[in-house]
Amino acid sequence: MVAGPGPIVAPRSTAWRSCYAAHVGVKACLRRKVCEQEEKYEIPEGPHRSRLNREQLLPKLFDGCYFYLGGSFKHHPKDNLIKLVTAGGGQILSRKPKPDSDVTQTINTVAYHARPDSDQRFCTQYIIYEDLSNYHPERVRQGKVWKAPSSWFIDCVMSFELLPLDS
Repeated sequence: MVAGPGPIVAPRSTAWRSCYAAHVGVKACLRRKVCEQEEKYEIPEGPHRSRLNREQLLPKLFDGCYFYLGGSFKHHPKDNLIKLVTAGGGQILSRKPKPDSDVTQTINTVAYHARPDSDQRFCTQYIIYEDLSNYHPERVRQGKVWKAPSSWFIDCVMSFELLPLDS
C-alpha cells in the first residue's frame, strides 16, 4: 500500500493493468459500436511481447526448459507454478537435476527467450524454490542447472522473458 496525502492506493500489478486495459478497450468498443484494435489498449511490456511471439509462431517462453520445484510453496502455490510452466512450454522434473551429470551437461538445447549475450541461454534446467520458505537449495549455478526463487519465475512470466539471475 502507498500512503500519501489522499486515499491509500495499492500498487498496480501488470495483471491488474492488463485487466483494466481490456476493460477500457471493451468500453470503447461499446461506446463507438465498432470493434477497436485491442493493441491500442495493450500493456506494452510482457503482454505485448507474448502476443507478438504467438503471432510470429515463435517458441513459447519456457520451450526447452525443465523445472524442478523444491520445498513447499505457499506464496506461489505449486499447482499454479506447474500450470504456468506447462502453459509456457516448459516441463516439470520429478527429480532434482544433477548439475555434475554428463547426461545433463550434454543436452544441447538453448533457451530461446534468454538474452543472447548471457550465459543463461545455455541454462535449461532450473531448481525453483520459494523465497519466503525455509527451504533453500545449496548454491547451484553449474552449466545447464541453476537455482532460482519462485519470484524470479513469476517475474519472467509477467515480463515474457527469461530475466537475468544474480550470480
